[in-house]
Amino acid sequence: MRENSITPVTFSPDEREKISQALAAGEKRPSCPRCGSELEAEGPTPLRDPTVTSFRVQCKPCHRMAFITKTQE
Repeated sequence: MRENSITPVTFSPDEREKISQALAAGEKRPSCPRCGSELEAEGPTPLRDPTVTSFRVQCKPCHRMAFITKTQE
C-alpha cells in the first residue's frame, strides 16, 4: 500500500442522520457534522423503487463518505 493512499471512512449513525436531515431540508451542499467543511453531495439518484432516492456525500478534509438513502412519503 502506498503511504499517501487514503481510504474513505464512513460517518457515525448520528452524523449520517444530521446529513440526512440537512438534505431533507433542501441543502444542496450540507456541512460536515465532524469538521464543518462543505460536503460534496451527488444525487439524488433514483433507485429501483421510485419512492427511494440515494445521495453520495463526501468530506474531503475528513476523508469520510456515506450513502444517504431517503424514502419519499
